[in-house]
Amino acid sequence: MTKNILVAAILFVNIVSLAAVTVPAIFSHGAVLAKREKVPVFGKGTPGEKVTVRFDRQICRTSVGADGKWEVILNLKDSPVGPFELQINDKLIKDVIVGEVFLASGQSNMEFKLNRVEEFKDICKLPPNRNLRHFKIKNNYSAVPISELQGAWVTADRTTLGEFSAAGYFFAKKLHDTLNVPVGIVNASWGGTALECWMSRESLAPFPETVAMGQKRLDALNSHPERLEKFLRANDAWAKKYGRTDIPVKLPPADARWTPHSGDIKGGGICWLRNRITLTEKDVKDRLRIYLGRIYAPIKIFIDGKEVACGDQKKAWSNAQFMVWCPPGSVSAGTHEILIRYWISHDKMHMPQPFHFGSFKIDGSGWEIYREKSFPMCAGKMLKTRPKPLGNAPLPERQWARLYNAMIHPLVPYCFSGVIWYQGEGNASRYAGYGDLFSSLIKDWRKKFRNENLPFYFSQLPSFMMPSEFPDQCGNWPYLRLEQSKALKLPYTGMAVVTDAGECRDIHPLNKKAPGERMAAVALNQVYGKNIPCFGPAAVKVARRGRQIEISFAHTDGGLTAAAIPAKLPMKKTNRTFTKLIRRSPGTQLEGFALCGSDGKWFWADEAKISGNAVIVSCAKVVEPVKIRYNWTNFPLGNLFNKAGFPAPPFELPVSD
Repeated sequence: MTKNILVAAILFVNIVSLAAVTVPAIFSHGAVLAKREKVPVFGKGTPGEKVTVRFDRQICRTSVGADGKWEVILNLKDSPVGPFELQINDKLIKDVIVGEVFLASGQSNMEFKLNRVEEFKDICKLPPNRNLRHFKIKNNYSAVPISELQGAWVTADRTTLGEFSAAGYFFAKKLHDTLNVPVGIVNASWGGTALECWMSRESLAPFPETVAMGQKRLDALNSHPERLEKFLRANDAWAKKYGRTDIPVKLPPADARWTPHSGDIKGGGICWLRNRITLTEKDVKDRLRIYLGRIYAPIKIFIDGKEVACGDQKKAWSNAQFMVWCPPGSVSAGTHEILIRYWISHDKMHMPQPFHFGSFKIDGSGWEIYREKSFPMCAGKMLKTRPKPLGNAPLPERQWARLYNAMIHPLVPYCFSGVIWYQGEGNASRYAGYGDLFSSLIKDWRKKFRNENLPFYFSQLPSFMMPSEFPDQCGNWPYLRLEQSKALKLPYTGMAVVTDAGECRDIHPLNKKAPGERMAAVALNQVYGKNIPCFGPAAVKVARRGRQIEISFAHTDGGLTAAAIPAKLPMKKTNRTFTKLIRRSPGTQLEGFALCGSDGKWFWADEAKISGNAVIVSCAKVVEPVKIRYNWTNFPLGNLFNKAGFPAPPFELPVSD
């Protein structure tokens, strides 16, 4: 009996030990491994624990180190596609294929889902493709580097495609179609995030001013709860002193005076907004989501007279996004009256636009307003003593290094074929030094992933905001684009120019095919040896020819060409709004060029035309040009391309004799 107990105990210990060996979620069913000579498989376990990894005909053995980590190296350089099973001790990971796998990172334009692009319906008609795969890392942040992450591999079919990164999909599809190999995209992206969020502390260390800024942001995050409570106490006292406090909640009476309303609510008091919503059975099947954006005032929401959600003062004055969930069954399918009650202690609040209830979306039309009680406009001492709101609440995920710690570090040292990157909007207002920071990130990621030549391809910022009337009203984005291009000094980098793919009033343009396929073109040329064009015309020399300027270009690929100039520009494609395009250099072949004289004044070119592999530019108002610009505005109108279909990147260059 004792012997049997001892044997059972030994078996139990072995089972527990085997179960203790783990791998990150990136090694899960459906994974894509890179077809490379050194492909790490790694994880954690009990120190001293034996680990056996089997893949195809390879068997690798190791032991868990004293730090609780283990790693083996597979040679997949000559491996067939598969699928294979990856076995790690008793853990069996199925449907693993070998091909190319790219890390896709950045902010919202990389996170932008494929179901939002214009081509999505046609893409869904394509047959399922098990050789196109996507792994979305669940958004997470951490103050210190961690090893865990969440996500799952999915193959491309109409049930999964909508969740793919759009830019990542177009990149992967072009590689797959050209090379006829499997391509996986590991999507680590988060909207609204700055470059510094994706940098490790080591890569930030050489930039003391950036580190100091990060510490200031962190201090603001840590002190925000205390500062918010202090503001709320002061605001309550102020509201009480001037008779601007809330009153007991009563639904509007039957004879309430409702008037049409749109836009912001001006004047404090107790205000009600009313509208109608129609919900389907699908809308009410699960928990219903109510999303109002930022609310700026305490609110209560009623459906058919029943309160379904509320937002208190703390939520309102945090300036955070308002989203709540209603339990299943709380609202039925059909048409309902919705009421939103606001207590506005100050003088103004913003009407929620857009408003989502489940999958139902209400725009800014159809609203009515009823003022239950009005407060006098703030003036004099009342205005002077009114507590100042704190503004935007600091977001923990937007602190330096936190996204690297939680969404990049857990992947180290996974073998990637390369990286694609779409980010920069979050740094446009403070563009100075971005190029150095970006280069530091690239070099650091290369070091972390053990490949000093890890290919790194990125999208330059597209066009955004209204076109400038005058060339000296250029905005910040041209300078951020310039900073982005500085990373091209590093080997195995490439930039997709997408100034032809923007929208005036949408920072998230629907055209994700341009950045995806243009980054893929660079990869096909640099990594896979395809002799194909991948860059737009690049200005290499600027010379004065009397009062004319001659700009010589490389990467002309079949010659320079002037693309057709559209009659209208997209304001926002999601609501199909356009505006008339007003040319800055009417009558010329090329738009987008401007000249500057020694007096520092900029003028649009009178003439800009193609001459072989050069462009000739002149302006009667600039007798002796000293500088020339092309597409140097937030929303450039330039139409210079090469015949391979790639646009010329923006530039500002001195004029030489």
